[in-house]
Amino acid sequence: MAVRVGLITTLGTNIGDDFIREGVKRVVAAVLGGREVEFVPVNKHEPLTVYPEWHPVRLAESLPRGRGVAQRVARRTMHRLPLTRFDGCDVIVQCGAPVLWPGCRNAEWAEPLWNEVVGRLAGRIPVLNLAAGSCYPWERRDEAEVEAEDVAYVRRMLEYCRLTTAREPLAQRLYASVGGDVPFIRCSALLAAKDHPTPTEKGLVLVNYMKGAGHYDWGQGSSADAWEATLRTVLGRLKERYRVEFICHNRAEYDLAAELDPTLRRHLPTTPAEYFEVTSRATAALCNRLHASVAMAGMGIPSVAVGTDTRMLMVEAVGVPCYFVKDADADVLEARLEDLVARRAEESERLLAGQAETWNAYLGAVSAVLD
Repeated sequence: MAVRVGLITTLGTNIGDDFIREGVKRVVAAVLGGREVEFVPVNKHEPLTVYPEWHPVRLAESLPRGRGVAQRVARRTMHRLPLTRFDGCDVIVQCGAPVLWPGCRNAEWAEPLWNEVVGRLAGRIPVLNLAAGSCYPWERRDEAEVEAEDVAYVRRMLEYCRLTTAREPLAQRLYASVGGDVPFIRCSALLAAKDHPTPTEKGLVLVNYMKGAGHYDWGQGSSADAWEATLRTVLGRLKERYRVEFICHNRAEYDLAAELDPTLRRHLPTTPAEYFEVTSRATAALCNRLHASVAMAGMGIPSVAVGTDTRMLMVEAVGVPCYFVKDADADVLEARLEDLVARRAEESERLLAGQAETWNAYLGAVSAVLD
């Protein structure tokens, strides 16, 4: 009989989430020692999909009026019944993501998924929260704290889970501030390309571009126009010495890349396999998508990351140089990339050693729980 593993994840939004989930699946499958595993993914951004389509909570979606009220009534009266897609699972794993940020108690999945479903099952089956991270403004990272109103929710998540791991030191510190003693293990996305051949082709530099260098400015006064101008300068210089191509995580980035430089080839892979086929030819990369840097590090590909918030700590933990967008000077970025290319073999060896260490850390931590 297959071991059923429920996955709390993000589906169909950003391929970076696929990297995280792929790493988690590799670890769980390895710990289970070759037994047949059936993964049951639930999109946390659509938390009610934890219920099967025939369930009253889901049937209420078809109502022309009163859908929200009907769903709340159905949830309150029926969430304790063993009728969800996670009932019958042997393990539940949250696949790494920011779980700590100002107001995290208000996450759309907090009540209907964690408190009502996972909380009910936690006493019966192991629940794991792997590669948990933080998301706070970069310039205020030293003052980041769990808001008083969020403490109860964060503690409940810790209580539900037999294992929680932090993917960066700030998340570990924040958990400690509410009484949680959790180990630090790098992000599971580092394992997504495990055993993929290390790239040998020379001369390709991949660039991932997000407008403003990240999802949010957080009131830090960064300028999307300034970042665009900086990247235009860097691209102009790199093109003189390397073959440069864009790697994009969604259609918006694909279109923006054409505006930034229509002469460069663009890639929009839709699966990890397609993504790693592109990156397998890369010498180095410059990335705004932070999980692009993490996943490529797992292939031994060095990169420079530019971002806006404390998710950059996850990338720093992998050993990838990061720059806050306001500090991302064209001269500095160009020099750092040139240094990585010059030391390509040494950097690749270091990154792959970090992946092996991370693999062993996850195997040890997860085995201790599932065994």
